Amino acid sequence: MPDWVTHIAVAYILCTVIGFKYRQFNTSNTVLAMMGAVLPDVVKLGLIGEFLGYEVWNQIWAVHLPVGTLIIAGMVSLFFQDKRTAFLFFVLGAATHYTLDLLTFNVSGGIALLYPIYWGEWQLDLFTTENFYVPIVVLAVAVLTYLISRRMAKKGSKEAAVD
Repeated sequence: MPDWVTHIAVAYILCTVIGFKYRQFNTSNTVLAMMGAVLPDVVKLGLIGEFLGYEVWNQIWAVHLPVGTLIIAGMVSLFFQDKRTAFLFFVLGAATHYTLDLLTFNVSGGIALLYPIYWGEWQLDLFTTENFYVPIVVLAVAVLTYLISRRMAKKGSKEAAVD
């Protein structure tokens, strides 16, 4: 599975690029998508429970499935004023997470995308978790996206000042 940095960077790149055309993809909503990109990995909190001597995997394994992530996104979005927008951006981020995980070779057999309707698991095996080129390329694209967005923001503020 790609690491958290890769998941966050892909959500940032997607929202920033879409934000060039649509204003709703602003900085605050981009942060929501970035948070949504790591929501499926909340299941990693089970490592803390395991370290403390508690067996919690049976209770939290469903969080790393789309159904579990939708439930968590719905619950977390209740804390925001615009619940619908928060939920949609959490789901967008989670979708980038599952897309990256789908591309990865998983020893466990893949992702049960349609659980509980269908228990089958999918994976595309395009790269392994040990492949460090993917995070490097994604981070390079994220930095480039950031630089382009800052340049466009400065250009836009100069044009606004002239008018």
